[in-house]
Amino acid sequence: MSRAGRWLARLSPSTPKSQGHEGVRLPPLRQRAFWAVQALTFAIAFAHTVLARLGFPEALYLVPTSLFFIPVVYAALKFGVRGAIPTALWSTILTLPDLVMFHESLDRVGILWQAAILVAIGAFVGLAVDRERAARTDAEAREAARLASERRYRALYDRAADAVLVIDEAGRIGEANAAATRLLRLDHAAVRGRQLSEVVGDDLAADLLSGATEREPRPLHADERASPVWVQPVGTSPLSGPGEGGGLQVMFRDVTLQYERARGLEGYARHAIAAREEERRRMAHELHDGALQSLVLLLRKLDALDEGADEDGVLDDARQIVDETAAELRRLSRALRPPILDDLGLAAALRSETTGYRRRSGIDARFEIAGDVRQLPGDTELLLLRVAQECLHNVERHSQASSVQVSLSYVPGYAVLVVTDDGRGIGPVPTPTDLLAAGKLGLLGMQERVRLAAGTLEIGPRPGGGTMISVRVPAPQA
Repeated sequence: MSRAGRWLARLSPSTPKSQGHEGVRLPPLRQRAFWAVQALTFAIAFAHTVLARLGFPEALYLVPTSLFFIPVVYAALKFGVRGAIPTALWSTILTLPDLVMFHESLDRVGILWQAAILVAIGAFVGLAVDRERAARTDAEAREAARLASERRYRALYDRAADAVLVIDEAGRIGEANAAATRLLRLDHAAVRGRQLSEVVGDDLAADLLSGATEREPRPLHADERASPVWVQPVGTSPLSGPGEGGGLQVMFRDVTLQYERARGLEGYARHAIAAREEERRRMAHELHDGALQSLVLLLRKLDALDEGADEDGVLDDARQIVDETAAELRRLSRALRPPILDDLGLAAALRSETTGYRRRSGIDARFEIAGDVRQLPGDTELLLLRVAQECLHNVERHSQASSVQVSLSYVPGYAVLVVTDDGRGIGPVPTPTDLLAAGKLGLLGMQERVRLAAGTLEIGPRPGGGTMISVRVPAPQA
């Protein structure tokens, strides 16, 4: 590479290599404007030579030489360094014959100095133009990249399955994607500029702005013209850095299908539990009114027989069998549906259950009651009784406890059942999935009963060792 080429490469460092050898940009030889500039340079040189030969005064024939600045500066502005440097060199070359033939030593120095200044001006202006063009090209490339990125983001924004709203600092909606307009059942013009709370409701707006993502689904539409749409917050993200303002981007999801399925499963579970309890009630009544009464009648018939006919004790054996069978049927009847619950209420049923448990298992079981005792709805009383039965059953089978205490408290609007034991403890409470996988349906059924009753179930260690299970359910006056 020649010294001039390396110098030209240094003058235009930001030029792509594809336009010349090793990064050098060649003159624009294929452009007519470049050749027009060279023709103008030649015309100026020719005019200078003619004036010098005709003997014009020096001050006059130096004017054409100064006119070389016009094509050089134009070439610099038009083509940059690759046009300015060749034009300045071309102007210098055209001046050489005139310099040799018509000028003396001092004039030659001035003309050479003028040519050097011409080349320097061309290089300076051309380099400035190239830098300006490179900066403009870079800015255009950045802007094109920004627009492409914005188009990609816009495509994702519009095609997102979740509803996305852009909220300004005043809480007004600036943008809404297609999913949001479909959920809101409004067009883009009707959404834009409105307060978020006006469109989605106060509760959902508060959840969205706070960034809450684990809330219960909320109805977005509930009118006579359309079925409700249930949505859930997904997330909130700021559109700029801390302290810079710029609003928020909030997202929420249509969970109508999942919500309706959950409600269907919940209703099915509630009806299944109710049907099971009703079946237990029916079987208990049938045992009590059918087989048990038949055994009682049989026992009376045996008593009416002649005592002298029982020489071998057959009647006594029959009477004992009947008594044992009747006792077993009574126990099954009470297990299926304790009649004391319907006759005397929850407190009496829990007391009877605790007494029978102590006698049957040998574990010291106690029952306590606190608060203003009142009759509760039948479903609530049955729920608490079943939970107590399940807890006592688990204590007997798994806890290795020596004592258990059942407490029932009546507080305004609620009933609280607490079962504690002094056994080995339950340890980490398994998740419903783990319980289902292990086949431990008793605790899972207890959790489901409490959930369907809109109550809370807490399982944990008892102070001093053992396990404590607390159930709190809404319990208005029946």
